[in-house]
Amino acid sequence: MASATLTAARAAQHARLVRQVHAAASHLKLDDDTSRAAIAARASGKRSSTLCSIAELEAVLEHFHHVGFPRPGGSRARTPLTGPQRKMWSLWQQLADTGRVHDRTMAGFLAWVKAQHGIEALRFLTLAQETTVIEQLKQWVSRV
Repeated sequence: MASATLTAARAAQHARLVRQVHAAASHLKLDDDTSRAAIAARASGKRSSTLCSIAELEAVLEHFHHVGFPRPGGSRARTPLTGPQRKMWSLWQQLADTGRVHDRTMAGFLAWVKAQHGIEALRFLTLAQETTVIEQLKQWVSRV
């Protein structure tokens, strides 16, 4: 009786993971060949998600999360801001409070950083770039 329950639970888990792989491929707008190639690369050459083991499906999902499929719960895990990053964010919020910035969100701030420095995420800024961003924001705040 217990083994039948375990088997049913594993089958349900497998079916759930297959659905998630299909949802991820759809979300990432992968065509069939690209999706199958991604599966094969992480599942010992198997090109169909239904043929994969649970561990292989989890590996495929982890890859899809890495390339942009959101994790369950709605948002990606966020790492806390470092001291310089908090300073940049504070200055950005000051600019928004004074009306000099119209998009006070993190997305707006990251768009500005990318436009200024070509960097898409704060974690990729070097110490020198962090200092430059802070100084640019300070000068912007101090302008009348």
